Amino acid sequence: MVDKDALHPMNPASPTLQIEFAPTFKKRPIRHLLMDWDGTTSMGRGGWGEIMTDVYVENLPLQDGETDESRRQYSWDELMPLNGKPAIHQMEHLVKLMVQRGGKAQSADAYQAEFQRRLLAMVFSRMEAIRTGQKAADSILIPGVCTLLAELRKRSIGLTLCTGTPIEQVTEEARLLGIDQLFDSIRGPADLEDRTFSKRGVIQEILKLDGMDGSALLSIGDGPAEIVEAKAVGGLTIGVASDEKEFGSGRVDEWKRGMLLEVGADAIIPDFSSPHELLKAVLE
Repeated sequence: MVDKDALHPMNPASPTLQIEFAPTFKKRPIRHLLMDWDGTTSMGRGGWGEIMTDVYVENLPLQDGETDESRRQYSWDELMPLNGKPAIHQMEHLVKLMVQRGGKAQSADAYQAEFQRRLLAMVFSRMEAIRTGQKAADSILIPGVCTLLAELRKRSIGLTLCTGTPIEQVTEEARLLGIDQLFDSIRGPADLEDRTFSKRGVIQEILKLDGMDGSALLSIGDGPAEIVEAKAVGGLTIGVASDEKEFGSGRVDEWKRGMLLEVGADAIIPDFSSPHELLKAVLE
């Protein structure tokens, strides 16, 4: 467990930079960045957690003494630790919870289909606004992310976009938002039923192909998967506690912050609005 009193919230040399360092943080040479997509690079799916929570709440049998509010909080607490993995894993977890509660469950694929129907309706609306010029790509991209990635490319640091979102979807979204060319590689599950894709596997491939030690890996994301797997190989991790309720607010989401610190994030930021200062603070 992280000692919150041991955290120091800001680099005093850069008063515009909002960054909270954990005691585990230590600068080191970085050769490759593993970057999450939803909630870290793009907010095209911002609010997905509420949609998935709805699916959980609508299907979980009500227990004695449980209220709709407590069941909703229970659902959130159960599904969020799987954030960063393909959504089918969360749907399989829903099936497991339904059986434990004495309910009769459908297949995980059936719940996945309903979740995706609702989610993609929201995503399509947002992306269509970009496509038709009603809104700029910046209205969906996390503030400062393009500048950050461009600066890392100048330093010849490898850039891999790694996401639990199906590869076809994320590739199209990245292209539409004009950010696809900033990455050397985009990795994600083949489709909605892909149960084999993992960020652990992608990390192992990066280390092998680049011939590098895990300590040279930087992983940035707003979910547990990319933090846990990078820490397992000795990588440096930055948790993005992005505000999904008010895009671009610059505020830290306290729930995300706590969760990211709990799984071992070495630093916490709300976004990349001070990219140059962030690089100075994190990299040698």
